Amino acid sequence: MDSGGKRVEGREPDGESLPALLRSWRSRTNPRKIPGLVTMGRRGDGLTQSDVARLAGVSVRWYGALERGIDADYSTDFLDRVSAALRLSPAERRALYLKAVGRPPALTAPPEAEVNEALLQQFLDNQAPAPAFATDLAWNVIGYNKPMLDWFPGVVDQANQMRWAFLAPEAREQLVAWEQDWARPYLGQIRYERAHHPEDKALLQLERDILAGSAAARELWDRREVVEHSHGALRRLRLPFHQGREAAVRIVALRPTRSELLRVVVLLEDRGGAGSA
Repeated sequence: MDSGGKRVEGREPDGESLPALLRSWRSRTNPRKIPGLVTMGRRGDGLTQSDVARLAGVSVRWYGALERGIDADYSTDFLDRVSAALRLSPAERRALYLKAVGRPPALTAPPEAEVNEALLQQFLDNQAPAPAFATDLAWNVIGYNKPMLDWFPGVVDQANQMRWAFLAPEAREQLVAWEQDWARPYLGQIRYERAHHPEDKALLQLERDILAGSAAARELWDRREVVEHSHGALRRLRLPFHQGREAAVRIVALRPTRSELLRVVVLLEDRGGAGSA
């Protein structure tokens, strides 16, 4: 907790306040369905602050600070125990994190069961003639259409978007303005995902491989830039597929609503954008 115990104004996302949400979540939780919780003598339904504090293994004062919207260094373990005590859904747990510490919880398990491979491939195929591909959290290519194979056979062979961009010899020639328009944003995206998924081993190995294999990447990494995505960016390519002609593309980056660890990227050729930054 900060030295003055101050409420943090303007920190919460738009919508209901954290105190209002926590009170609502407490009131809807039936204490009689929680094993070991004393329910005799209760005058109403719902959990008390003391109940939640006990279930989360903290003092009433500490939980009370959270429910009053007091800014403090709340740990992920504490927030997860509060989530469990209040029986929060994944969406509610995310809202708790956003309002309490200003960031979403880290995802701990890849949602393989949520990815319909046939539907994903149909979507990619339907983007033709635009190249389209899908990657997992660590930028491993898990699907692509025929135009993507025609434009970027090296990416498909490498099977990882980032490793190709930094470690394949042809990438610097094919990605125009490689350092400014491609390498720096890509490293910023890797840093962003590493911050959100610090325990993901594939992301850690990707970072290590790129920094070990590219002196330019090591130098750029020290800028400590953070980039969420390149959606809407205009970029230039010089690919064998275009027979020497420089092509400008608009990057469309998507994430399915039920799978935050999956990315879908479509490259829309911009006929009037060649030569633009």
